[in-house]
Amino acid sequence: MADWKRSVFLSLGLLACAETPQEQPARILGRVGDTNISEQDFTQALKRLPAGTQAKTLEDWRQQFQVVVDKELLLFEARAQGLEETVAASIVAWERNQLVEELLARDMGEALKWTEAELAEFFAEAGADREIRLSRLMLADRSQALEALQKARENVGFAQLGETYGLANWSESGWLNAFNTGDPRLAALFLLAEGAVELIEADGQYMVMGIAETRPVSLEDRRPLAETALAQRKKQQANLAYLEHLTGKYAVRLDTSGLRQTYTGRVQPDLRLVSSTLGDWNFGDYQQALARLGAGGERLPDAIDALGFKVTRAFVADRLLSEEAKQFGLYESLHARREKLREQKLIEALSDREIFSQVQIDENEFGAFYAANKERYASLGGNKEALQNQIVQDLRDAKAAPLFDRYIEQLRQRHAAIVAVNDELLGEFVSRRRQAKSPVDL
Repeated sequence: MADWKRSVFLSLGLLACAETPQEQPARILGRVGDTNISEQDFTQALKRLPAGTQAKTLEDWRQQFQVVVDKELLLFEARAQGLEETVAASIVAWERNQLVEELLARDMGEALKWTEAELAEFFAEAGADREIRLSRLMLADRSQALEALQKARENVGFAQLGETYGLANWSESGWLNAFNTGDPRLAALFLLAEGAVELIEADGQYMVMGIAETRPVSLEDRRPLAETALAQRKKQQANLAYLEHLTGKYAVRLDTSGLRQTYTGRVQPDLRLVSSTLGDWNFGDYQQALARLGAGGERLPDAIDALGFKVTRAFVADRLLSEEAKQFGLYESLHARREKLREQKLIEALSDREIFSQVQIDENEFGAFYAANKERYASLGGNKEALQNQIVQDLRDAKAAPLFDRYIEQLRQRHAAIVAVNDELLGEFVSRRRQAKSPVDL
């Protein structure tokens, strides 16, 4: 398969059929099962092809049309394997997040904005004007970790500690900023002097962390990071304010007796937890809402106040957001994007099951691939973890490509009976496209 075809499929979802309203009956160029491929669908697909893939011959056009057919074959197979149910939860979560984004922008838009002075103050308060590089030793045994900590504080180098406790346990980070560590437990490390060593326990592991190097940075150096972090804080604050706004608008009241019985474990499905202008909401409703929100297995909070907050948030997310979205017609506006995402997720799920599950990578392949493509990773610098993750992903994609080609060919053969292409209409379409690009003046 040509590289441009593979890139289209591996990027996923780029050939979703258009939802453009039709002013006249659609001209159907082909069909896969019950799905028609119209001229409009093909036109939209052509717009999304990578640059430099312009068709010249009729055979080029047929190959590009085959990409659209293959995409529909992948969707047909994904649905035949029952993958709709597999992706359903992620579609619901995406839709809920989109609704929150749109409702927040509508009702809390001003709270999401900030000034340049506010950004500068936020940057300084977060300590983001100082970056660190870490030497790390991760151990599973606490006594070993305490021993390693003492040695590190006695100026035993981390490379030597790696030799003592296992090189696989030792690593060095790239430059870290308070805004990009990804782990709040590391926040205190940005306050330490160069050469300082600390022990952090995380998920049953013990991390001996040493400040290998520090450097100053300016807001302009890290503006995108700072703006992203401030936007996240503003969004969190807006979420809480919007929660308060909705609970007031719908007169939401927690039933303290119901909360107390829930907390002590004396509950029945019809036990009321919430009252509002939309009606009562009971414990059974709460459990169903948690399941829909992907939190069905979570333990109850260990305090009544925390339980009340969790119940309120679940009620808002499950009932009030949907009520607001219906009032403002947001579900209809999301329809096209939701269906496009559904197709993307189906193709991803099918690819994971049929193709990527077969890909295995060993250390020799890893090293050889890196050596052959070393210049591609120059921008990652000394960030060992990011470098390794990117190489694994790229090598995985490269090994999957020929498997994908074979799989597509198998699908074409297996489902040949459900595919029909109207060669005459496809030829007329190509002729019109060519004429539009090179009109003849009479």
